[in-house]
Amino acid sequence: MKSFGKILFLFIFTLGMSFSGVGQSKNKKEDKKNLKTIAEKEAKVKNIKGIFNRFGQDLPFMSIRQGRVGIRSVEIKSATISSWEISMIRSFFEESLSKSLFDYVEIPEFEKRLVSSIYSTDTTFRLVNRDPSIEYRYNFDSVQAVVQKYRIDQYVSLRIDYDDFFGYIVGVTFYDAKTIASQWSKTYISNERGLGSPSPFTRTDIGMVFLSNTEVKLSTSGGADSLSIPGVNFISGDLEYSWQQSSSMKNTFMIGFHGGVRYVYGVVPGIQNAQTIISPRTGLDIYLGFLPKGMGYNSKNWISVKLAADVNIRLNQGVFVNSSTNIYAYPTDNFGIFLKLEYNPQGTYLGRDTKILLNTLNLGLGINVNL
Repeated sequence: MKSFGKILFLFIFTLGMSFSGVGQSKNKKEDKKNLKTIAEKEAKVKNIKGIFNRFGQDLPFMSIRQGRVGIRSVEIKSATISSWEISMIRSFFEESLSKSLFDYVEIPEFEKRLVSSIYSTDTTFRLVNRDPSIEYRYNFDSVQAVVQKYRIDQYVSLRIDYDDFFGYIVGVTFYDAKTIASQWSKTYISNERGLGSPSPFTRTDIGMVFLSNTEVKLSTSGGADSLSIPGVNFISGDLEYSWQQSSSMKNTFMIGFHGGVRYVYGVVPGIQNAQTIISPRTGLDIYLGFLPKGMGYNSKNWISVKLAADVNIRLNQGVFVNSSTNIYAYPTDNFGIFLKLEYNPQGTYLGRDTKILLNTLNLGLGINVNL
């Protein structure tokens, strides 16, 4: 009996240890699962913060009146987005607006909510759920009633989607409250690296260069130089069309090329007719961007510098090469002004019975437009 008791005790002890091991293993798995869930949520919060940091950077540069603004709608495009994510996105959005020059207004009529109505007769019973905010969000007269009630200048629509690769995709559109016309719109993506480099774009330079202290050599009918006249001032009008491609998500470093035409005009003392020369030109460019206007994908810069190498084609004889540096300032994304420093080590134009030897350094200015 004593042996049997010992055997029974050992069996019960072993069985208890087995269940204990299974319980500990199960707890470890649950702990790992909880840690994974916490890490995923922390990553999502970080991505949401990143989006609205970029949105906050864009707010001061919006070319719209920054008045009273409210949220008209929040559209959820993905069923995988949970309620806490929606609440956090909206909270960060409202926080960004409250820190800007916009005056954020809470509008209860635009908030989604369900109202249940019961309809019954002697033979039927019907429960109907409806969202009264739809009337205020999509009916023009109802929208205008809300606009006048809260005296808002703009309202905003948010579109929220989620993708396993791109992460959060948040579209923000500002509308004029009185005309419902779209005033500003932008899409923010948490994983911008998946977008690659921005698409190429084109711009146009219209400017003039002051070709000061130019030396002019007069030629005889046989082609020999007969007289040299120093210190002549010419002026050139330039029209250049450039193509630019960014090498990264932001426009901090770009490469490109340009083509255009230069019109040179000047009066040489002792010559009755003015000198006019037309010279096609083309070249390669490197652009460096400074002082970005925002933190997001394809953001523009306040200042950029262009380093260019040009080939100038003389229609009557050969080509010559020069280089230039342009410093651009962009008050708006579609318009800029620039200063130009042109380096002409051996620049020579051939005019009517003249040879125009350019000064080594020449200054210019102009405008840059996105046509």
